[in-house]
Amino acid sequence: MTDVFEPDRIYLEDQMVYQYLLEHPAFFQQHPELLSRLRLPHAQRGAVSLVERQMEMQRERVRGLEEDITRLMSIARQNEHIFFALNQLHLDIASAQQKTDIRLALSAFANKMPQVHACTLLEFSNESMGEHFSGLQLMLENRMQGRQVYFGRLNKEEMATLFPSSIHSVALLLISEVEKPLALLAFGSELDDHFQPSMDTIFIDHIAKLLAVVLTRYDQPSA
Repeated sequence: MTDVFEPDRIYLEDQMVYQYLLEHPAFFQQHPELLSRLRLPHAQRGAVSLVERQMEMQRERVRGLEEDITRLMSIARQNEHIFFALNQLHLDIASAQQKTDIRLALSAFANKMPQVHACTLLEFSNESMGEHFSGLQLMLENRMQGRQVYFGRLNKEEMATLFPSSIHSVALLLISEVEKPLALLAFGSELDDHFQPSMDTIFIDHIAKLLAVVLTRYDQPSA
């Protein structure tokens, strides 16, 4: 008759072996002959020795670490590029003589950003907005929802307020002074997924603070 407790007994024995090896890490150093006899199943190679499997695991770990390092270096280079472009934007805006200079500086900054193909600055007090004002108000209510930043897609009507149809994803930045909305800064990309909700806001937050200070210096209508 089959022992109904057999699975439990095997599990208990496995746990005892497992715990023993944890407590005696030098076991295979004391019994090296076992290493050549142990065989482990392998998806491609059938069965391999424990040493071979350990070496393979180490190689996989090294490859993973190399991929992580490459990814982090790429991010670091991108952040360095953005940092220098942001420094230049700060200098250009600080030395601007009129709002047209600010718009030119923002466009120049956008041109330096990878996969950013458009930049728009809409001031809420600008009478030239005309028919776009109501559409902008709806966009702020539907997309911003009390937030300062929005990353993602817009519908066709919302996009027509800001960009041509070639733009597919946007970064919207609300410029405010003491909770009073001043303007909306929008960057656009032709890629569907370039701007995503998970993106970090550290650089774009700095631009918002900078513009909130500078835009209030100008009383005359923007060019």
